[in-house]
Amino acid sequence: MMTSFLKEYNIELKTVGPVFIGGGKIINKKEAIFRKASVIIIDIEKMFNYLCKKRLLDKYQDYMLDDRMDLATFLKNNNIDEKVYREWNAKELSLGDTKSTSNGDVKSKGISGFVRDGNGRVYVPGSSLKGMLRTILTGAYIIKNTGCGVAKKLDYCKQKLGNRPYKSNLEKAYKATMDDIEVQLFHKNLFSDPEGKNKLENKINDSLRGFMVSDSEYISDEDMCICQKVDVRLDGKENTLPLYRECIKPGVTIRFSITVDSTFCDYDKKSIIEAIGLFYNDSYWTKVSKQFKNVAPVINDRYTCFLGGGAGFESKTIIYPSFDRSKAVDFTSDILSVLFPDVSHNADKEVSPRVVKCTYYKNNKYLFGACILDKFSDPEEF
Repeated sequence: MMTSFLKEYNIELKTVGPVFIGGGKIINKKEAIFRKASVIIIDIEKMFNYLCKKRLLDKYQDYMLDDRMDLATFLKNNNIDEKVYREWNAKELSLGDTKSTSNGDVKSKGISGFVRDGNGRVYVPGSSLKGMLRTILTGAYIIKNTGCGVAKKLDYCKQKLGNRPYKSNLEKAYKATMDDIEVQLFHKNLFSDPEGKNKLENKINDSLRGFMVSDSEYISDEDMCICQKVDVRLDGKENTLPLYRECIKPGVTIRFSITVDSTFCDYDKKSIIEAIGLFYNDSYWTKVSKQFKNVAPVINDRYTCFLGGGAGFESKTIIYPSFDRSKAVDFTSDILSVLFPDVSHNADKEVSPRVVKCTYYKNNKYLFGACILDKFSDPEEF
């Protein structure tokens, strides 16, 4: 039975743009039938069993070696109609608007699948939700405590690396700095340690161990879609990439819960909602929205947050909350110049990143990963 020091909140996020959380599976174009407005994903094991029974494995092998032939053509050539392949545990997902690319066939790299459980059901892992909220809580603390020293730690990391660090050195140093910042902000001496062996940096002293986030409720396949990645530049030019992702559609509710153990941390409804508002209000998007106003969506709801993969570098970092705009732009562009050296990241000293991650769905342009806090229940105390 839960006791009074545990407070549980029921949360609802509404997706404003498609949300993608990768499950590590790539759905090959040979495993899917692309239609004008949908994609049918085939259970390969069931299809293979059927082909064995019909003695079509030689033809299937030829098909797999032929890059010019798609699955729909293979099925048609072998007189396998829709009634048959619908029995192969086929899932039909809505297809976002597609565009041709300079790199050829947009389906050439397959589809990055959304995370699913062992029974194939879609859900958002609690680790992904907590990771988003942890970044928000970190950023909100920095905004409220401008003299906390985080900016100095980030600056020192950059100075120590010099002007042209190797990518691996940058990633290692930045991670070490972020770990140091999180120790400063969230670690406490939570347990008695008469022998002095429990160092503050140990994970056991992380106060956010008391900030527990559940997996989301299951999400129906009817609320899923396939979206193509589109990079939008400041001048409005779009780079459509041959990358597809299985996503939660815009307008879908993601339900999950947060349980706060007040013996470790003191977050409550008011402070969590305030943190979400503070983080977005001082984010990259609000600071550069004028530059992107006419070429990419801008969300005006202050309780906006970005969840999952493909949402952009800026949504996963605390750089913009840590510095004034000019310094944040310079700092971000310096990091991106190491990670992606073939692209200009700060040509006019005004904006960085200079590309936003979008997609099209039903004739509308959306930001990847954008969500709005829709409901936040009062705690239930036991």
